Amino acid sequence: MSERTKRQHIVPRFYLRHFAQADGELWTHDSVSGTARKTTPEKTAYETNIYTPIGEDGARIESVEDTLAKIESRAAEIYLDLLAFRKLSDVAKLDFAVFIATMFARSPAQLRQFAQFTGQMTLWASKHQMERDFRAKEKVYGLSEADASLREILHNDDWYTMSIDRRVGLLAFQQAETLAHLMTRMNWNYEISENQQLVTSDNPMFWVKGGGPADDGAYGFGLGNPYAVVPFPLSPNVILRLDWQADIAWKKMRLDRQRAKLANRHQAKHKERFMFFRDHDQGLLALGMKYRDPVNLINTGVPSPRVDVVRKL
Repeated sequence: MSERTKRQHIVPRFYLRHFAQADGELWTHDSVSGTARKTTPEKTAYETNIYTPIGEDGARIESVEDTLAKIESRAAEIYLDLLAFRKLSDVAKLDFAVFIATMFARSPAQLRQFAQFTGQMTLWASKHQMERDFRAKEKVYGLSEADASLREILHNDDWYTMSIDRRVGLLAFQQAETLAHLMTRMNWNYEISENQQLVTSDNPMFWVKGGGPADDGAYGFGLGNPYAVVPFPLSPNVILRLDWQADIAWKKMRLDRQRAKLANRHQAKHKERFMFFRDHDQGLLALGMKYRDPVNLINTGVPSPRVDVVRKL
């Protein structure tokens, strides 16, 4: 297996190059260690074999990594048109929507959350099946002391935990096609910041609520919601904004300093661990540490034992 295949970037190198300085380097802030380092896109934002799990035959499954490489190649061609503020053709718009959708699915934040969600649902199903078995046995034979003790453990979420392999989170890619087609129906515009540099992260694609009723909470807030906004950073100065407003499309809009800072705050809140930016900035370092905890947006709404997502069981 080649070195490139083993070192798989959670954020594409071509994408990070648009946040680099003239010397080709950029800053990576790590909210776990609380440090920032200047490095190249090739030497940051990667993990070993994150997208190539081992199959039943012992060989690595390369399909996800190979597909991502093809999607990135096409997106890199389109990127220059976006930075020139051009209107994309329908085909190019779909191709770039696919890229943004996979940026969502491939991030460590989504892999972790989808794996955890799967673990919680597995626990929930197992718990209810065992409870049905207990009730059936109790009705016919009655429960022994051992059965009663096991049943008590079953319903006490503090008495046990579950570990699940993060590779289960690769199921997140199943929603990429749906997200891409939704995004092609949205209106695309450019937001340009002149006085505040913009950051990106290891989970740069997400959607936030832009307007609407104040009581419309984040829980269950989907991309199809009429107030959903995707603020996808393209460079330290440009955000590609996707929303459902029908009155404008492919327009250049000024992003004032306050709203640019809000965009950076969204990136800090939604990151898993890393933020990336062009110029060293103490304010951005402080922002990364203020929101140091990994994002958590997926919730079954059902109480369960703690589910630990691990790299390998």
